[in-house]
Amino acid sequence: MVVVTGQSKVSGNPDDAMSSSDGEDDFQEPATPTATQAGQALPLLPQQFPEVVPLNVGGMYFTTRLSTLRRYEDTMLAAMFSGRHYIPTDAEGRYFIDRDGTYFGDILNFLRTGDLPPRDRVRSVYKEAQYYSIGPLLDNLEDIQPLKGEKVRQAFLGLMPYYKDHLERIIEIAKLRAMQRKARFAKLKVCVFKEEMPITPYECPHFNSLRFERSESETKLFEHH
Repeated sequence: MVVVTGQSKVSGNPDDAMSSSDGEDDFQEPATPTATQAGQALPLLPQQFPEVVPLNVGGMYFTTRLSTLRRYEDTMLAAMFSGRHYIPTDAEGRYFIDRDGTYFGDILNFLRTGDLPPRDRVRSVYKEAQYYSIGPLLDNLEDIQPLKGEKVRQAFLGLMPYYKDHLERIIEIAKLRAMQRKARFAKLKVCVFKEEMPITPYECPHFNSLRFERSESETKLFEHH
């Protein structure tokens, strides 16, 4: 076993020895993280928004107050601009929403003053109100045409047992008849009637339970005198 007690002799080959600068590099403190690294390692601070907010909604520009976007707490817009979520900006500094902005002006008009869109835009604005989860706007739109009529229609169809199943069957029959006659379309006559009880319990098994759930006023309509 060989014990070396003195300083080692420096080799003449510079590649075999570690220079003082190399040693210092090995013990240098970690470099300050970049902005990207810091963003990944540290939580982002709440995003601050100006009082007047410039918006870019699918390439269409809008400007509104921050309080307008936050008018209803349970909406998507209020959550987006609450500061809890990061909203990207475009090259001009406008906050970007990746959504078609054709009817966003109608959304803002309701948030500002409660104005409702013209009848020809009701269905389209209704879809946008669903996307942004604006409950008060949805309620108002459902009470005007054409959505009010559709709401009544759906309520009526909901009272008809097996409506969807029967509708699909009717469509299949119509397609088959059109193919047999080599026609582009087929016509079918559908008769809908209401009776107190089905002829047999196998036709509409749910009618028995529905019959006993009628109110007193409804029951009197079916009493025989």
